[in-house]
Amino acid sequence: MKSKILLSILFILFTAVSFYSQEENDSTKEKSHRSKWWNWENWTDHDWTKWDFKGRPFIEVNYGFGKYNHKKLVSKFADFGMAELKLGYASQYSFYEENLVEFKEKYAFISKLSADLKNSDAKIGEMKSNLWRFGFANRKGFAYKFNHLTILPYYGEGYIWSRIDMLDYPAKFYLLTNPPMTLAEASDDTDILNRYHQEFRFGTINEGGIRLDIANTFSFNVGYEAAVIFPRHMFWKHLGSMAIEEAAHGLLNNFLDEIADVSPYATPIVNFILKNGLSYAFFTLKKDRMNWPFETETPLTLETFKLGFTFTF
Repeated sequence: MKSKILLSILFILFTAVSFYSQEENDSTKEKSHRSKWWNWENWTDHDWTKWDFKGRPFIEVNYGFGKYNHKKLVSKFADFGMAELKLGYASQYSFYEENLVEFKEKYAFISKLSADLKNSDAKIGEMKSNLWRFGFANRKGFAYKFNHLTILPYYGEGYIWSRIDMLDYPAKFYLLTNPPMTLAEASDDTDILNRYHQEFRFGTINEGGIRLDIANTFSFNVGYEAAVIFPRHMFWKHLGSMAIEEAAHGLLNNFLDEIADVSPYATPIVNFILKNGLSYAFFTLKKDRMNWPFETETPLTLETFKLGFTFTF
């Protein structure tokens, strides 16, 4: 019953947004200079699925550190370090003013996350693990472009496939935790972890950050990533959850379009704050239900702070 109500709300939302967007497009055709990426009718243009190999190729390496979270686990993971490689294509488009550009990047990536990649040792009672993952993603935004320096605040999203190897289990040291776990709690945690151990699991990833590009060739990156790993993939509920999130981003795009028409120089910062804020809000909701707002399982989540270097050809 709840699913039918939610799907009905979703249909009404899509209809309302599409009608609103059409009115906006009709009334602003002459004044708008925005590129096609902002049009609501193109909200389904998931660029991580369309590899047309356009733009300048780039190679990026990242190092980061972060932590796991699962709201039903009593046990604690050890914090991890991360090493990552990205290969992709970057494009830029003119936008309104001389020193403002729109940019879009598509890339594939592979990462290793491990407690052994972190400088500090794991605490007593924390579980070590190794995780390998790969995926496809995009990042985009608006940048301030000067003579030899470009500042690119970005928002990114994509899909990942992850395989985690648990090196420790709760039964190994459940009496050493503070406060001590019960045997029943250790058993429940083991059942949850076995859903992921040595299995490829599907998930989603969002990232926000800032790049400093020097001479259109070398870039230094600072980013924050939030990832969700599903214990299983429920296609229709995931599709419904994704559609709701994309509808929210579509409404936000219309609002940002109005800001860009009035204050173009504010667009890169406002876009960065609002897009990443909305994305993190949905990530927070998914910590309880992996396909929010549908009744689904609690997922494994990761949050990572990363530093990187990009070379663009």
